[in-house]
Amino acid sequence: MHRTRQAVALHNRCVDEVVPFGKSPLRQLKLLWRFRRDRPDLVVVLHVNEEVNPLAYWINRDAVVPFTNLSERYVFLAAHPVKVRDTQHAVVLPLKVAQYAGGATVPPRIIYEVKADELAGIRVRFADWIDHPYVVFQTGGGRALFWRDWPVENYVTVTHWFSDRFAHKVILTGGLENLERANAMERACPEVINLTGKTTLAETAALLCLAKLLLTTDTRIMHLGFAVDCPLVCLFHDLCPAKDYCPPGESARDVALQLKRSHPQQPLSACDMGASRVTKLKCQ
Repeated sequence: MHRTRQAVALHNRCVDEVVPFGKSPLRQLKLLWRFRRDRPDLVVVLHVNEEVNPLAYWINRDAVVPFTNLSERYVFLAAHPVKVRDTQHAVVLPLKVAQYAGGATVPPRIIYEVKADELAGIRVRFADWIDHPYVVFQTGGGRALFWRDWPVENYVTVTHWFSDRFAHKVILTGGLENLERANAMERACPEVINLTGKTTLAETAALLCLAKLLLTTDTRIMHLGFAVDCPLVCLFHDLCPAKDYCPPGESARDVALQLKRSHPQQPLSACDMGASRVTKLKCQ
């Protein structure tokens, strides 16, 4: 399992054990040996890297239930392939697969429970301001789908507007890949607290538990905000329909804004770009 997904799974009360997944042949052989000795009765493959499919087949080829909406490349290895046709929602889709495999029908939501020691830890680390009202601005997403990011100048405009009207502190969050953007925002708005690249996923989740609002584009942190019930303003690129990513049903705590890009052509993914340098596309 990817490290970020692993961190999320470790905060899910329904998960008994998390086994890290690696793409190297040696790591996969170790996993295969581990599960062949203690073979599971069922292997459900959700929205994960394609490399998992052959491994799932060798673990228990008669009991593999994969999710095939995104790719049917390995469908021939599946004993019970599942293609969900009545929804594209990112949370509902895997639940449909689990229900097909015999799981119970449960409310569609992400389960992430912040631990008491994590809340205590951020109260100590950020004692100077943690008890004051604050909002969190997620400065961007990952490198692969960078075109979903909102322009820095727009964040600066919103930060100035917000600071002129409210006493809340503005906290910037993000990964190391967002550091350049966050530093530019901090230079333009010296009053912000820039935590970009300085917090773990667990610490960010704890911050969101106490935040009054999260402003974000379509990122992992958006889903984390939903999970910990932080009020959200979500900015969705026009290639990412809000209806497929926001929490199912209506919520007075969340506002989804569907943006339109000014660039006339569909942006390239990181795979399409290869090593070439591409001008960053912006949502207006």
